[in-house]
Amino acid sequence: MGDPQQQQMIREAMKAIAERKPGRSKLVYDKTKRTIVAVVEGAQTPRALNITADDADMFAVVTVSSRWLREQWPQIMRDRVTSTLFSSWDDGDAFTQCNLGIHPAPSIIQGAVLFGDGIEPPDGTQLRVILTPTQNSNLDPSTFVAPDGSTHCAEGRRTSNNSDEAVTAVFVDVQPALATRRAGILETSILSDKSVLVFGVGTGGAHAAIELAKCGVGRLILVDPDRLSVGNVVRHPGGLSQVGRLKVKVVCDLIRDKNPDAQILTHPVALTYANVETMKPLIAQADVVICATDNRPSKLLVNKLCIEANVIAVYGGAFRRAYGGQVLRVRPRQSPCHECFVAAMPEESTDIEVSSVADAEEIAYSDRPVAIEPGLSLDVLPIANMVTKLALMELLAGKPSSLSILKRDFDAPWYLWLNRPEPGTQYASWPPLSESSDEMTINRWYGIYFERDLACSACGDFTSALAASYGIDAASLETLSSLPSKE
Repeated sequence: MGDPQQQQMIREAMKAIAERKPGRSKLVYDKTKRTIVAVVEGAQTPRALNITADDADMFAVVTVSSRWLREQWPQIMRDRVTSTLFSSWDDGDAFTQCNLGIHPAPSIIQGAVLFGDGIEPPDGTQLRVILTPTQNSNLDPSTFVAPDGSTHCAEGRRTSNNSDEAVTAVFVDVQPALATRRAGILETSILSDKSVLVFGVGTGGAHAAIELAKCGVGRLILVDPDRLSVGNVVRHPGGLSQVGRLKVKVVCDLIRDKNPDAQILTHPVALTYANVETMKPLIAQADVVICATDNRPSKLLVNKLCIEANVIAVYGGAFRRAYGGQVLRVRPRQSPCHECFVAAMPEESTDIEVSSVADAEEIAYSDRPVAIEPGLSLDVLPIANMVTKLALMELLAGKPSSLSILKRDFDAPWYLWLNRPEPGTQYASWPPLSESSDEMTINRWYGIYFERDLACSACGDFTSALAASYGIDAASLETLSSLPSKE
């Protein structure tokens, strides 16, 4: 298969088979050479080999960014060549231009795009994409439309063992291609002007941030001081190759690999009262805040700051060992806030997953250590998905979208999910999923209503309520500080 003409004929024939279209060439089996050959239609041939469309993917594929090539077009017109790097995957089965994403393969090779077959590539070039002008109006992935409107078909060639091998060249426009997967549900740019702040990018927060980026959210602000550890990898989207990196940096890269046009701001700082002045302007920039932290003090701090800034917040958390979880959405001074939730549901608000030493230290008594019992990733992700869904519904408020029909379905402030009837809990006696149609069971989400506390110290008139309980005139009291000091 060293003959370039034969390779091109085979490529065209295989493509015709894959597209169920007639081609100029047939693929036949040459019994003498014991190989597949291509012959022109009408010529006498040996017995044909039965090849299906699934067999058509016999060549390696090189993928090039159309946007990058359009940017390089003036240089190509001047020099007839431009260099670029490619990731080589799976022993040379696929080559992806490094400009497409931020995660290169372990093997990087030098490539070049050439305008015409007679152009010499730079020294060290292992992969060539050769452009040839064409009048063919039937555009396919191997056709490039230049900024001047001219069209060019592409042929890929790889140098291996001092010989040329054919490679299928494919051009992609990243954002339009990504948008087609959202089309019909979300307008392609409907969320590009939206900003989401995520506190805590562990398993749940990272998943929510990545999913929102995939939906097209244009700006994400990530806050978390922690680094990715080996133990995190069994649940976190980040992998072993990123251990030791700050989680905000890991998630930033994962987002960029899904939505390269997203603007991402990273803040590796702790969510504490000592950093209140750092947090306030971040919250002010957000349309929605996601709080995916694992302890009550941080959630209550976010609660107060979001109420003061009048920014909607969504709180997600897993129960111990992730046997279930809950999501609370707070619309400031319209729905119950997180402090209202703590007062109304004290047992649920204290049932939290202990997944790290830091989490254990937050709630441990000096004479009673708390066991670290993290749950499975597959039990955490349903909670993260619900957090994302509620955040998405808030971002789409007032915008045209087929998801608007869900407004009535996500009206409750609090959502409960159980994935198993954990022994020793109030849910231990829940009936099996298969035996109940009118009782609460596992593996179902439940929206639950409860009233806002009008005397809440965070979202209500706490001073007046306190004064009334002691028979004091509220007007005679000094205004209470909205935030206690860090002491």
